[in-house]
This record gives sequence, structure tokens and C-alpha cells, in this order.
Amino acid sequence: MSTSAKSSEAVRAGASSTHRAVIVGAGFAGIGLGVLLKQAGIDDFVILERAEDIGGVWRDNHYPGSACDIPAVLYSYSFEAEYPWTTGYPKQRELLDYIHHVVAKYGLGPHLRLGQRVTEAVFDDARQRWTVSTEQGMAWEGECFVPSVGIFNDPTMPRIAGCERFQGEAFHSANWRDELDPTALRVAIIGTGASAIQIVPEIARAASQVSLYQRTPPFVVPKSVIAAGQPLSERERIFAEFEVVAGRRKDFTATQAAQDAFMQYLAQQVPDSALRAKLTPNFTLGCKRSLFSNEWYRALQQPNVEVVTEPIETLTETGVLTRDGKLREADLIVYATGFNPSNYLPGITVRGCNGVLLHDVWQDGAEAYLGITVHGFPNMFIQFGPNTNVPGSVLFMLECQAQYIMAALRSLASRGAATMEVRHEAMRRFCDDLQRDIASTTQTAAHCSSYYMNAAGKVVTNFPGTQTRYRNMTQAVKPDDYLFR
Repeated sequence: MSTSAKSSEAVRAGASSTHRAVIVGAGFAGIGLGVLLKQAGIDDFVILERAEDIGGVWRDNHYPGSACDIPAVLYSYSFEAEYPWTTGYPKQRELLDYIHHVVAKYGLGPHLRLGQRVTEAVFDDARQRWTVSTEQGMAWEGECFVPSVGIFNDPTMPRIAGCERFQGEAFHSANWRDELDPTALRVAIIGTGASAIQIVPEIARAASQVSLYQRTPPFVVPKSVIAAGQPLSERERIFAEFEVVAGRRKDFTATQAAQDAFMQYLAQQVPDSALRAKLTPNFTLGCKRSLFSNEWYRALQQPNVEVVTEPIETLTETGVLTRDGKLREADLIVYATGFNPSNYLPGITVRGCNGVLLHDVWQDGAEAYLGITVHGFPNMFIQFGPNTNVPGSVLFMLECQAQYIMAALRSLASRGAATMEVRHEAMRRFCDDLQRDIASTTQTAAHCSSYYMNAAGKVVTNFPGTQTRYRNMTQAVKPDDYLFR
């Protein structure tokens, strides 16, 4: 029986019952929470996944060079931190193997419902239950609804004239075609975000020509030297290094010193002044995500690589025409243009008390108390929710959220309550304080524009403090901030 057939059989068997929790997303967030539920003796939950496999971003992003840019010793669950990684910075396949290992070791297979794309989640005021429905016509009822879909699942395609005219291959980096052989091809890569940083050095080894179309040059800093099989003490050291980076966002003097050090590094890496000028960031360090690579600047100086800063005018049948009238022919166009992380829960209609739409509540920008709970949506607990992105390992933040959700379930049980809903004043106080805090950081520096922000310029993805601060804030549920029924 195929995986999808097994999944369908499991769905039919459990669709009519009420579960303790319905989790949406089988990436690192949903899987990590599933492990904690199992460890707490809670077996009555399901994890719905739109794809036919688990893994989230590490399932979807299998382009050449795809790898973790956070050391594996930190990019691991705390409960599975001694995994035998083969390298300090694992590639996509090994990361996917890791999450499969966790699912097998902790017995999460029976809880998975693969091939189920969630389209709607509705709270029933009378019954105090959530009903989560999928595009495949199935529905699950849960005491709690936990969206764990993350923020890097909605690929962004640029609006470029002539896209339909191009006769070669063209796709987003998240939709990489593994059967494609780039050898001897002329490749146009549009964008200089985290995926391009990894793709270009790999593609340049095989392609006859790589034209990199850059709008904004990023800060690209070298990776720390991390060998495979490092002791767990290294986890603490690397964690501390990222805490310094997070703290520096409020210290503009330290930021300037770090920026000066980067410029010295760039001068060493790129001796040619004209190319170096193209690669010099024009924004404050910390405004956007800094990227990690030991190969980027070297790759851009190869004879078959060109950095193009002239804006794109249009695509033609054979290539890319820039505003200066120059046509660069291409056999393949890769849109390394990232995602739309400010668009939380894309494709899912969420209705809370009295049928209120979460989309309407978030019309001015997504926000949540601790990034986890939203007033008007009882027993909805978000993982990787608004303002929970931070320098360091996202797995640490996800575990903080999962532990908080477990504490919330204990609070419900100890009070004999059916639901808990964050009070409006508690959520408003938290979100207003958080935005004031963000306003004092480099994330809102002058002329700053980043994926951290929504269209109105509000930072909706990032936390203004350190991982330690977030852990302290989420260690316990404050009963006075919730209404229990």
C-alpha cells in the first residue's frame, strides 16, 4: 500500500472523532510539538500535512547547494541533539533524514495525515471545538487548533514584463526540477537572498555562464568552522554567539563596529573596486537578515559569473533585457526571490468566535500574544507565529512555543476548562510594547526595507530581543492574561 493510501485509510478511521489537538504542518514545528505530546502521554492528536512527505522547507527546497546555514549542533531538537551529523552544516537531504529519524524514533507515524491541504479552520462557539477541513474533502474536530505551517512556504514571484515570452526553462528556487542538468547552460538567477547565496556557487561550477541579477547586495558573512560530531558544549557556545548578534540590534555603536569589520572583510574578499562597489550593502547591518557563506564572494569573481545591477526591463524569448538595452541570453531562469513571510497561514480561512475572520483581525499586520495566541480565537496556538523570528536557531524558538502550548494544555486540565482565550488587553499590551521595542532596533533603521515587514512597513515576523528573553517570556502561562471557560 502506498504512503498516500495509508494516509487516506488513517484519515477515514479518525475523521469522525474529536482530538485533543489538530496540528497543521509536518515540518520541524509540528513534529516537535508532536514529540512533546507523546512524551506527556497525550496520544489523541493528528498532524495534517498538505504534501505526501514530511519536512516542510527541507522537503520543498532541494535546489543545488541547499543546506542549513546554522550549525547542526544548534539546529537540532534539544531532545535529539546527539544525532550523528556528518558535517557541521548539513545539506537538505540530511536535514530531511533527521526529521524522518525523529518521526520514527518517537512514534509519530500513526498521527500523520499526509496529502491533506487544509483550507479552513472554524471554531464552534456552542460546542467549543475547532473543525479543520481540507481540500480533499476531509474534516477533523479538535479541542485545540495548532497552525504550525511556518513562514517560508509562500514563494514570491516577481512581476517582470515578458515572463510568458521566455522560451527556456524558468521556475522558482522552491520548485527546483531535479532532472535538470545545468552543465553548459546559460543561467539567469534573479535575486540575492538566502537561496541564491547557496545556488550560485553550485551552478557556477557547471554552467557556461551565470548572470546574477541583483537589486540589493546583502551582508554575507563567513560561516564559523564547525566540524561534525561536536560536543554539546559547542551548542552553548554557538547559542551565545547568536545572542550577541540579537542584542547588537539595539546597540547602534556595536552595529557600526560590526559593519566596519565587514567592510574590511569585503575588501579582502573582493579586491576589484568596481565589483566591490556593486556588492557593498547600502543599508544598516541588522535591517535585513545577514547571510552565511564561505563561497559567495569567491564565486562571484569567477570568469563565467556576472553581477548585473541594472534593473530588468523585460524578458524576451531568449533572455533578459535590462534597462540599459543590453540583452543577456539564457537557457534557464531561476527566480531566487524568496517567500512572503508576512503572509501568515496562506490559503487557510480561519474563523474564531462569532465567525470572525483572522484575516480581518490581521488586516493591518499579523500579531499575537507571545506570537502564539490571538484574542477571539480560543484554543488556537500558533507555532512560528508573528514576531517570533530571531537570529539563531528557529528550532529553539519552536521548542519554546511547544513547551508553552503544553503548559496551556495543563492549565486547561487543572481548571477543568474547555477553552482559554487571551484577553484583549493582555494581547494589546504585549503587541504594543513589542512594536515600541522593535522601533529602537536596526530592524526599523532609516531606509530599511526587508521581508520582516508587511506592505505597510510594520515588522511582523521578527522578535526584537534574544532567544533567552523569549524563553523566559514563554516559560509559564500567566492565568490572569487568559479567560478560561
